[in-house]
Amino acid sequence: MTKKIIFITSGGTGGHIIPARCLARDLAEQNCEVIFLGDEKIKSYIKLEDGFKSIIINSSQIKKSPVFLLKAALKISHGILQSLYFFTTHKPKYIIAFGGYATFPILIAAIICRSKIILHEQNAHLGKVNRIFARFATKIATSFPQTSGIVEKYSDKIHFCGNPLRQEILELQKIPYTLPEEAPKKEIDPANKMGYNVILASDFDEEEEEAPQAFKILVIGGSGGAKIFSEILPKAIFNLPERIKDKMQITQQCRAELVKSTFDQYCSFNINIAIDAFFENMPELIRDSHLIIARSGSSSIFEFCAAKKPMILVPFAAAADNHQAKNAEYLAQNNAAIVVSEKELTINKISDLLKNLIDNPLQLKKMSDNAASLAVIDATRNLVKLIND
Repeated sequence: MTKKIIFITSGGTGGHIIPARCLARDLAEQNCEVIFLGDEKIKSYIKLEDGFKSIIINSSQIKKSPVFLLKAALKISHGILQSLYFFTTHKPKYIIAFGGYATFPILIAAIICRSKIILHEQNAHLGKVNRIFARFATKIATSFPQTSGIVEKYSDKIHFCGNPLRQEILELQKIPYTLPEEAPKKEIDPANKMGYNVILASDFDEEEEEAPQAFKILVIGGSGGAKIFSEILPKAIFNLPERIKDKMQITQQCRAELVKSTFDQYCSFNINIAIDAFFENMPELIRDSHLIIARSGSSSIFEFCAAKKPMILVPFAAAADNHQAKNAEYLAQNNAAIVVSEKELTINKISDLLKNLIDNPLQLKKMSDNAASLAVIDATRNLVKLIND
């Protein structure tokens, strides 16, 4: 029996590549011949054990500089020729594109070769490249129930599927959200007390007393590192009451060049902190956190939803079409996250927010429940079904 040939294209950022990789792995496991086309960035995400072939295709972002435009035109033209070769030699049944500039030359080749196109949009607003190719798409899969930026005449192409999630993240939805408990106070048996309130050694167990559990906050700056987090958060956390700081543990991902200065700030305040530019064990860190502070890229926020985590989201103000603010607003409307704009992100604002949340476990648990209700656990399966229909 001939294998069904499927092309998947993505690139640029992990927000585009990770859900595309999830779909590619699933299709490969179903005995499809999957070829993943993208820019150099896919090298950081696609692994040999994934079970499908990946090919680097030339592409480029577009900037106003005449010299840059010329270079971009040459790269994109070369990418179109590369893509045409693979389309004509493999003749895929479908090309599934996950948006971003890296997909542009591949989609041009798909149109020339009259291949069926399925677009997947991760964000709450249709991205620029997906808007360009919406008219040529057979179907448009969305991650949000409502996605702006889609021309009304293409509304019959829309299918709400959700955003595919990594298996290690999907496993987290099985774990209930719990908050740290105070260490139990050691009770002394009055019968063992002598006069003058002397306490016998036998009143204590040989084991060490159980330490109180830490309230763990995970801070994720995304691929850009969110410089503003390094500037504001250490000072905001320093402003918290000692009773809260004493039980906090911060894990923060930031820009490589800011790791030392950010770490030094927290250390000068005597805060329990782990700082790095990249964490290999991100699923584990998400699992163990009680609150997440992050940007509002689609892949990230749906991972947090699957893990049932309350969030403080600070949308990247320069995001194209303000899509991060639209992503975050969806969670805020469903009471799964508190959204703070970059303009509102002040030391006092964050201090007050953190104090109010940590002092209100019921609110954290409600946010956790609401976040869990927004996770689309079957997103990959929904996309596979869309391909097979």
